[in-house]
Amino acid sequence: EFSDDHQYNFEIINGTFSHEEIIAAEFHYFFDRQAFRAHPSSHIIQVLLYEVSKNSSRNLLEARLISTYSPGWEVFKITSTVKKWRNSTTLNQGFVIETLDLSGRISRTRSVSVNKPILIVFSLDRRRLKSFMTSAARSKSPRLPSVPSLAEREHIFEPSTSNEISSRNTRSTNANDKELCARRELRVDFEKLGWSSWIISPKYYDAYVCSGACAFPLGQNQRPTNHATVQSIVHELGLMAGIDAPCCVPTDLQSLSLLYFDEQMNVVLKQYEEMVAVGCGCQ
Repeated sequence: EFSDDHQYNFEIINGTFSHEEIIAAEFHYFFDRQAFRAHPSSHIIQVLLYEVSKNSSRNLLEARLISTYSPGWEVFKITSTVKKWRNSTTLNQGFVIETLDLSGRISRTRSVSVNKPILIVFSLDRRRLKSFMTSAARSKSPRLPSVPSLAEREHIFEPSTSNEISSRNTRSTNANDKELCARRELRVDFEKLGWSSWIISPKYYDAYVCSGACAFPLGQNQRPTNHATVQSIVHELGLMAGIDAPCCVPTDLQSLSLLYFDEQMNVVLKQYEEMVAVGCGCQ
């Protein structure tokens, strides 16, 4: 008899990870150690995690011994199970947690934790972040804010005033270093952007921005491509009309992990590529 077992179901919508590669999956469960310590014989307990099958039978995924004096959260690796559920949602019948004392008897506790179990899926999304952000901003879901007005957007991206650059297109070799192509501060605040209701973490991040003039002659510190060097010469000599100077753009970009609510209110942790400018150059 398993009257004191706890069963948990997590809905994985078909297609949620259709464009993604599942890297890892974790089941986080909080054990109220203090409640178990009320029983002198229960300082060490055995925890069993089962996957429930379609015929209500159980498949043991992991068994471990934990101390009632250790921290409350336990993390179980369940990558293969979630991958199986993604491929066939009918197999998803949830998990069962069973706790036993060392004699094999079911450990009973009346305590109900306020810390709900969490299923975390780590995935690699090959799609561009732009399409995801655009669809989220346009969603009619009441939990998502409307797209900020133009006046509001002006306050979203705030480069440091100490790093403000001149708007002049300086072509002199004596140009001030602050006016040359370089990486400047750019902090993206999701609350100001209007996305704090569905992006859980981070609250903000430093994206940085590349700005400044690509003045002739281009130095190696500006990391110019060969094409940019030739374009800079043609622009400087005025050999052809309409040829602009090279542009200051990111040359190296890093990824950023976002923890957010998806459309089904699942908590998703996902890594997005090309979110942080690491280096800048003239191209």
